[in-house]
Amino acid sequence: MTRNGTAPSAAVRPQRRVDPKLAELGNFLAERRAEVTPQQVGLPGGAARRVPGLRREEVAMLAGIGASWYAWIEQGRAKNVSPEILASIAQVLRLDEAQRLYAMRLAGYATAGRPRGCADDDLPLLLRIVDGFLPSPAYVLDHYWDVSAANATATRLLGLSGERPNYLRTLFLDPAAHERLPRWEQEAAAAVAAFRVQSGDLLADTRLAALVSELTGRSPVFAALWARHRVADSGGRSQLVRHPELGELEFTRVSLCVTGRPGVQVILLSPQYGTAELTEQWAAARGAAV
Repeated sequence: MTRNGTAPSAAVRPQRRVDPKLAELGNFLAERRAEVTPQQVGLPGGAARRVPGLRREEVAMLAGIGASWYAWIEQGRAKNVSPEILASIAQVLRLDEAQRLYAMRLAGYATAGRPRGCADDDLPLLLRIVDGFLPSPAYVLDHYWDVSAANATATRLLGLSGERPNYLRTLFLDPAAHERLPRWEQEAAAAVAAFRVQSGDLLADTRLAALVSELTGRSPVFAALWARHRVADSGGRSQLVRHPELGELEFTRVSLCVTGRPGVQVILLSPQYGTAELTEQWAAARGAAV
């Protein structure tokens, strides 16, 4: 005891540094575990369960691994998880193909190239690509989802104003986004799930962390979606956009990767039946793009 009657403080132990990818892998698996019911994997349920979904011990048993080892994986402490173990866990947690690939990437397998972004000399070519898609919308996103290039239709239809606007900031922080996108909640969930997949190789990046922190602090919806650790392929899907004069327009959203520029994607909104004729007639009448 010291003179003032307090116990001497214990030596401060240095905190173990956790690899951000392994931490994300653990959080991702924990969230998916909470979504699987015992009945789905052939286990008896019961009202006395204190946690949603499966217990860690149940996942370990069904995957054929030790309970302590699986706990380490969820805690981000397991540095050498084999592809075979991940495949067994993925089967128990009923992961789809996009989720399996995401888990493998986080564990160091099937790693995508380091995101490089758009160089200044890329912009003329990218602008030609998106302008060549007129009168339909087209734009380019880098690995932070900054809009590197956009044609006039995309700029006006999606509100991509300003110099290098960020798509996520526009989607979550611009009040007009709800009016432009009639299915805003669906669009928001799809965007966060796709962004999480594409940002998997940037988890230690300070700029990515700052962007996520800003969006989490300013948008409760983004914060809730980000906390779910859900991932999804950003491939072709339907997107509904409301135009002030043309009304609701239906597009098929297609994402294309740029060779040699990992993390850079060209987004093309291809008009569905009826929408193409409407946009072309409007553009011809105005002598400009939508």
